[in-house]
Order: sequence, then C-alpha cells, then structure tokens
Amino acid sequence: MMKKSLKSLVNLLNLMLLLFVLGACSSTDKTNNTDDAPTAESIVIFTVNDLHGKIDNFGKVKAILDEERKKESQVFFVAGGDLFSGNPIVDFHPEKGFPIIDLMNRTGIDVSALGNHEFDYGQEILNARMQQASFPFLSANVKNINGELNLPEGRVTIEKDGFEIAFIGVVETSSPGNIPSTHPKRIQGLDFEEGVNSVAKYRDDEEVQNADLVIALTHYGSHGDEMILQNHDFVDLVIGGHNHDIYNRKVNGRYMVQSGSNLRYMTKLSLEVLEGEIVEYEYELVNLDEKTEEDAEIMEIVAEYNNKPEFYEEIGTSLRDHNSAQTGCFYTDALRTITGADIVFQNYGGIRAGLDFGKITPFDIYTIDPFGNGLDTFSMSVKELKEFLEAPDAPSMAYSGLKMTRDNGRVRIYDPEGRELNDEYELVIGLNDYISNVHSDDFTSPLKTFEKTTAEYLIEYLKAYQSVIDYEDCNNSI
Repeated sequence: MMKKSLKSLVNLLNLMLLLFVLGACSSTDKTNNTDDAPTAESIVIFTVNDLHGKIDNFGKVKAILDEERKKESQVFFVAGGDLFSGNPIVDFHPEKGFPIIDLMNRTGIDVSALGNHEFDYGQEILNARMQQASFPFLSANVKNINGELNLPEGRVTIEKDGFEIAFIGVVETSSPGNIPSTHPKRIQGLDFEEGVNSVAKYRDDEEVQNADLVIALTHYGSHGDEMILQNHDFVDLVIGGHNHDIYNRKVNGRYMVQSGSNLRYMTKLSLEVLEGEIVEYEYELVNLDEKTEEDAEIMEIVAEYNNKPEFYEEIGTSLRDHNSAQTGCFYTDALRTITGADIVFQNYGGIRAGLDFGKITPFDIYTIDPFGNGLDTFSMSVKELKEFLEAPDAPSMAYSGLKMTRDNGRVRIYDPEGRELNDEYELVIGLNDYISNVHSDDFTSPLKTFEKTTAEYLIEYLKAYQSVIDYEDCNNSI
C-alpha cells in the first residue's frame, strides 16, 4: 500500500514537472511570436486653413486626395477654419458661403475648426452653412447665451479602417472683450472662453482617452497652439490656423503645423502610430499653384461659380501695384470724399488685399474689403480722439485728412496750416462700423449712418469721383 502510494506521488510529481515545462515552452513561443506583437498604423492627414473663400485650386486638392486614397485606407482631410470672407464669388453668392461648402463636401473633407470669419455672415447664415456641410464644424470654447447659433460640438471622433482620431476645436478670442475677430453685432448672444482652458475639459473624456490619436484642430494662432502643447500632454498634435503662417514646429516633443492661406498650400502629414504614440512623422508642404493635375468635374463646378461677368466690369485704373499702406491711402481718401469728414480711419486688418496694377473691377474692391461693414461719422473732440488712438488696444490704422504725428506714444493733430489743434477742438471722424462696435466706449452716438457698405462706397467713388489711382509714396499710418 505504501509502495503504491509512493508510486502515485512520483507520477504526480512527474506530471506537474511536464506541465511546468510545457507552460514555459508555450510562454517562450508566445514571446517570440511576432505575429502577436502590436504593429504601427500608417495614416495620412491633409490639412488646409484660412481659405477665405478661395476656390480655384479645389480641382487640384481633389486630384491629390483621390490619388492618396487609392493607396491608403486611412486618409484624413481637415481644415483649420476661416473658410469664408475674401472671395466675392463666395461672399456675394445668393446663399452666402454656399460655393465653398459645396466644394469641400465634394472633396470629402472630414472636419473643420470654426474660425472667426465663419461668423462674418451672421449666425443665421452660419447655421445654414453648417447644415449644408457633410462634415462637422468644431469649437469647444463658444457658448450660446441668447444668440441664434446652433452650437457646434467641441470634439468629434473620426474613424478610418479601425483607426480613431479625436479632434478638439477652438477659435481665437483676440478682440477686446475676449471675442473672435469679427463684427461684434454678428456674435451677439454668444460667449467665448479662452481656447487653452476649453481643451482642458477633454483630458478625462472617455472618447478622447480611447482614441488612437488626439489632435487639437484650432483656429487659435501659433501662440495659442503653443500654449495647448505646453499645457496639455494628452494632445498629440496641433493643426492650426488664423495667422496665415506656414510652419512645422516642435513644442514639448510634439508638433504643430499651419498651411498659409487662400488655398495656395496644403500640408501632408504621414504618420506611423503605435499604441497611441507617433513613432514616425513625415511633413510635406504641397504648393498647389505648382500642381497641374486637376479633377475635371470639380473644375467645371468652379468655372460655373466663377462665371459672374458683373464682378469684372472695369470701373477704374491702378497705375501701380499698391501695398497695404498705399491701398489704405486710396481707401481712406475715397471714404473721406464720400463722408466729408475731417479724418477717416480704416483698420489695416480690414484691408485684405492690395490694389494691383491695371484695371480695377468690383471683384478687386470686394476682395480688398469683403466684410460688408457699414460706414458712420462721429463728432469727437481732439482730446477724445487722442485717448482712443493712444489706448493700448487701439488698432493699427490708415487715415486720411488732417495731419497726425505720434511721438513716444503721444498723438498730435494739426490743422491744414500745420498748427497743432487744442484738445477742445471738435472733429468729424469717419470710420467703418466694425471699429466703432469693437470700441463702443469711444464711439457712442453717430452723427450719420450711411446706407451702403464701405466696399460699395469705394466702387461709387471710382465711378463718380476718381477712376485713376496712384499712391506711389503714400503711407498715412497711425
């Protein structure tokens, strides 16, 4: 009996030893089995930003995307905002902004940040354009208090062939009052938070945590994008817009990119992503003006949108290429003629192009001044005007009329004979209603509100007063 028990114990020990060896071998085999090791995913992201209504290169964009989609299943196409304002074909379409959303739908864009100029047509039209879009607009830092805006999502997750990217969107708030750079009347009832703070609330978001990659898709400018990378380590990449720059910059070990403006360039990012980390990163800046292959169907649609002969009527002649300052001289001289004001101002941020050599058309004027701003005059004392011009948040402006100088930050204003005006002297000031609304504490009750837009008055000036324009040596800036 004792012998049988001993034999059984030996057999049991041998069995246990065998199982241990088999387990060890199985473990070793699993470790060496490369088929079970995680492999990197190859993805491609195309980015554009600040299109400002420019549509002529969409045929090239579509051709490039279609070619890449033949080779890769995980191709993303995204935009950093400011799709509107800058092309009369888009801005003055019967349904404002319709053509560019139509073309973006047709190219298969996945998502766009909401830019400050998306508000330029007003909230009701923006709602219509967002409804037209087959892609989402994103902005995590806008709140609707009592406005008309159908609020966009703050983040969205987009999946391609099993690979998920969580996109978080924010818009800049650089204007006085912590609002985006658009006409204050068009964002009434909305409230805006600083973008970097809005990104923070997605740190513990379940969809963001489960995504293979987290991208801040912003219209925030380079400084804001840097703040995101400095403060939020869960963001893997920032694709930005707003300041019309071109860069591929590394901050805290992660990248931020921007692709210029006006659809001249597109960025291509080729990434290898392993377990939520970008292990290989390749950047290419695509110059669309140098590309020749175009999608024929898209180009037919672009040509149809561009077929607006009324925009190309000759209404004047420019004797040279005018830079921004020289164009500002033309602009303010024209509006001073229209208003009869002592001084007319125009913010340089509202001069979106130079006046080029050759014939001048309504298309040119609406390109220079695309925003549909109104025109007002105000009565101000010299002292009140100085206080506005010397304030830290005063915009950089062109002006026409009485001579002004600035010395160590102090402004002096002179009459036509060159005598300095005293502080009590009353002036009539002309300017667009964007400036007066942004700086409403300085400009309260207009003397006169004009019926037409500033661009329409520039066209009227060329037709009725002065059709040959030459400002070779002019630079009236304050």
